[in-house]
Amino acid sequence: MKLKLLILTMVCSAVFARQPNVLFIVVDDLGWKDTGCYGSSFYETPNVDRLAATGMRFTDAYSANPLCCPTRSSILTGQYPARTGFTGASGHIKGDHKHVETTKSAPDARAAGPKSTNHLALEYFTLGEAFKEAGYATAFLGKWHLGHDPYIPENNGFDFVVGGRHHPGPPGLDGTRKFFPPFDKVKTLPQDLPSDKHIDDYLGERAVEYIYDHKDEPFLMCFWLYDVHAPFQSKPELVEKWKQKADPDNPQHSPTMAAMVEVMDDNVGRVLDALEANGIADDTIVIFTSDNGGNMYDVADGTTPTNNEPLRSGKGNNYEGGVRIPLIVRWPGKTEPGSVNGSVISTVDHYPALLEMTGQKLRPDDHKDGVSYVPALNGEAFDRGPTLCDFTAFVRATMNVPSTWLRSGDWKLLKFWFDGSEQQHRYELYNLNEDIGETQNLANQYPEKVQSMSAQIDAYYSSTGSLKTQRNEAYNGRTVGVWTQTGEGEVSAKAGALVLKAGQPQFDARTRVTPSLVGSAWIEFEARSDKANAVSVQWTSSGANAFDDPRYNVAEALTPEWKTFRVKMDFPGRILKLRFVLSKEGDVVELRNVNLLTPDQSVITEYKFY
Repeated sequence: MKLKLLILTMVCSAVFARQPNVLFIVVDDLGWKDTGCYGSSFYETPNVDRLAATGMRFTDAYSANPLCCPTRSSILTGQYPARTGFTGASGHIKGDHKHVETTKSAPDARAAGPKSTNHLALEYFTLGEAFKEAGYATAFLGKWHLGHDPYIPENNGFDFVVGGRHHPGPPGLDGTRKFFPPFDKVKTLPQDLPSDKHIDDYLGERAVEYIYDHKDEPFLMCFWLYDVHAPFQSKPELVEKWKQKADPDNPQHSPTMAAMVEVMDDNVGRVLDALEANGIADDTIVIFTSDNGGNMYDVADGTTPTNNEPLRSGKGNNYEGGVRIPLIVRWPGKTEPGSVNGSVISTVDHYPALLEMTGQKLRPDDHKDGVSYVPALNGEAFDRGPTLCDFTAFVRATMNVPSTWLRSGDWKLLKFWFDGSEQQHRYELYNLNEDIGETQNLANQYPEKVQSMSAQIDAYYSSTGSLKTQRNEAYNGRTVGVWTQTGEGEVSAKAGALVLKAGQPQFDARTRVTPSLVGSAWIEFEARSDKANAVSVQWTSSGANAFDDPRYNVAEALTPEWKTFRVKMDFPGRILKLRFVLSKEGDVVELRNVNLLTPDQSVITEYKFY
């Protein structure tokens, strides 16, 4: 009799066991190497680090896009942005923008990517709706950026909302204090907060209140912080603190960014402490991640906001620095504390994984591209299969051209749509296990792998009906990389160098692809010429719009040997355009290793010539 009673008790306990809570933390623009546990020697993140020490840290996690809106939509839908059409950071734009194919773009662009929608359509059954249907209390706090009303969290399964509107960054109305009140007048944000109340501190306080109020029922909380997105500002006392700690020899040395990271980490600690204080830490799954790589195209404190080394590039670009992100998962009783996992994970995978972790049925008709990574969390071998990232935008600040990459095992293929000299596709192939920095393009050495992986990319578009990048019918045929010739002459690429041949006096090659440099910058380059020709570098800015302004430097007469030059550029406003000029008809000059540098001479842009 006692045995039967014990069995019945065990069965009832299993049936009525509490479903685990979910705390889903997304930090805006946090780079792969922007925390202590991922290798930063400047930023201090004790709370993120303790989460990693009690959970599983993934080394090869990816955002589905190198920008915020598409990735956020991928988390909520389990679908790649290429499928949903939310491919750009356009969630703050008003109106009804459709995802449509186009065959025309700017005349200096070789490809024309599809236009992005500007909202997360209500037709998708989102992660929030799945958890609400399963009986969970649901909360969303922080950055949404997925459209104006009606495309808001409340219509996507979230009952409790703080923030959660169209804002692309922090919602403050004062441009010099966007992280501080007064905030935009929306019903989910108060208008009576003290002027020194940081928006993420306010989110943290409300998140803690929610945890206390819902400790006795299962909840899903999306805690999506506004840090560390631009504008680059933080609490003044923290910025001063980090000015004393900054080391200019450390690739990461912006005091403002360090202060922003500290605010983020403090609020992560605040919600983790609340779980423990309420005795529910062991009943709560915690996910910590970012929406894309770290920002490498703006300037803060005279340097790039962060540095993604050893990864290449950053936010807004399809190389690893733009898409490889931190991911820590703590599933009490399942994940091994302090473990590190090299499985490839995409942001589309969170939807099915969370359903499985919380005992819900998978919804393959909804999370169509997601693959549950529960086996990895259990310490088992996991291979999600080929992973795709489509980024069809031409982003001038980051030099991104429309491209799609596929990762299969250690191999990553980037397909640059119509980016060859004759508007043919251009390919780059990397073995990330041996070359995480994507420095050695192996496409010519492994043509069969290029062909097979490119075919997989094409097959995805074909099978899903997703819109592809098209050949730009308006292309002027005068571009190499992101540099376009003006006047009579010729520009071409040769062994990684830009070759200029002047067919007239004052022939030039210019670029409109410039990062957010204001006031001053440096340009460095190597140059040579068989005929002792000279080359000038000139620039314009928002405060001096003409190239014939006297602020330019002329390189000395060149030789057949490469010479290195570094030119200081001072300008009012924001830099707009750069150009190299040959003064005489018939001059021929080669240029290579052309880099733009921040005021403190950190590399912000590396120009490549294909």
